[in-house]
Amino acid sequence: MGIKKHFGKVVKIENQKMIIKFEKLLGCHACEYKEGCGITEESNVFDFDLIDGIKVGDKVKVYIEDRVVLKSALLVYVFPIIVLIFFAIIGHFIMRIFDFSEIFIPFFSLFGVIGYFIVLNKIYGKNKIDIKVEKV
Repeated sequence: MGIKKHFGKVVKIENQKMIIKFEKLLGCHACEYKEGCGITEESNVFDFDLIDGIKVGDKVKVYIEDRVVLKSALLVYVFPIIVLIFFAIIGHFIMRIFDFSEIFIPFFSLFGVIGYFIVLNKIYGKNKIDIKVEKV
């Protein structure tokens, strides 16, 4: 696994945040991560915690490890589907045991996914994603 990196420029500093505008690269249209990257023609400005020594106009390099991207994708996209299916199966058995209507299953599944995201927020809500920013 490697590291994905982007270059940008600090365009504003406010409230202990630095606003970075990323350069749109020529190779972006061919990049394997173009759909999930977040840097698009419409949106290429993001904020990060201010780092000492960086000021408006500085060029910076922002990078993130592939494993962090993969872990985030699994937690947000793949596991909720697994939880949804799991709760649908459990809901089916509960429906049969207690003779509930079939409408119980999707609501029970939705309850499971909402619960999953609440637990995920409790576990990772205060943790920041490991994104490195350094002055170029």
